[in-house]
Amino acid sequence: MENYHYICRYCKKEFIPKRRKVQKFCSTSCRVRSHQLSQKFNKPAKLNAEKTKIDQVSAAGVVNAALGTTAADLVKNLLTPEQSKSATKADLRRLEELLQRYHKVENIKSLSDGRAPYFDMQMKRIVYR
Repeated sequence: MENYHYICRYCKKEFIPKRRKVQKFCSTSCRVRSHQLSQKFNKPAKLNAEKTKIDQVSAAGVVNAALGTTAADLVKNLLTPEQSKSATKADLRRLEELLQRYHKVENIKSLSDGRAPYFDMQMKRIVYR
């Protein structure tokens, strides 16, 4: 049995080796960490040898982009169900026109003088007109 203690090259703790003269670290994790550190500091800095190409704006590119965007919007518009589409300002204006201030109430009888009940959307109450 081996009685000689080695010193781990990573954590500097003493250990009894399982493989004499071969083992330099007390555990696999110390061996892996030591290797990771050596790789981190021994890596040469990467130089970007390739020159980056700067795209120039051309009329053809602008037209192609516009056509692609239009085609994608058209397909999205055709495939999206009507109830899932977002409301536009024109939709909101149409809705506002439909939702006028006074709405006739059908389930309340008219007064004896002939005035009918209406719900006032601004005042939030029943009025007779």
